[in-house]
Amino acid sequence: MLDFFTPQLVFYITICCLVVIVVLNVILNYNQTKNDTVNNILVKWSNGRFFFITFLFGVLGGHFFLGSEKPLFGSNWWLPVVAIIIISAVLFFIGKRKPETFRIKREYQILLLVTGLMYGHFVWSQRHEAQVFDQNTNTNLPKYCDP
Repeated sequence: MLDFFTPQLVFYITICCLVVIVVLNVILNYNQTKNDTVNNILVKWSNGRFFFITFLFGVLGGHFFLGSEKPLFGSNWWLPVVAIIIISAVLFFIGKRKPETFRIKREYQILLLVTGLMYGHFVWSQRHEAQVFDQNTNTNLPKYCDP
């Protein structure tokens, strides 16, 4: 199964997603409704009850663009993903308990972004995939990773 996910396929999927977002933003920018682009909607949501979006963008930024060389959880590559899901769910339910008019302060947004960047950098880094997916020393891989 890993033979199917080549770097070229990942590149094409990424480009397709980016093109869809850009085209959608352009189309929404020229319609009759003001401030209804994807960017404006995400900013509105992240400044309100869905403030966990800021944390997730920080995690993705740290995961893709930063990164540590040594994994914290060794070959348990799935553990950081489960932790992100749990943290995001907790933040989501905290936000759902807030009133509709709730607005999060800018200082807390910065704190969420920096915390997400640190999590993506130290805990869920993409830089140590060679160590995690080394077939000779790792026994905790999914079945489709077996040689």
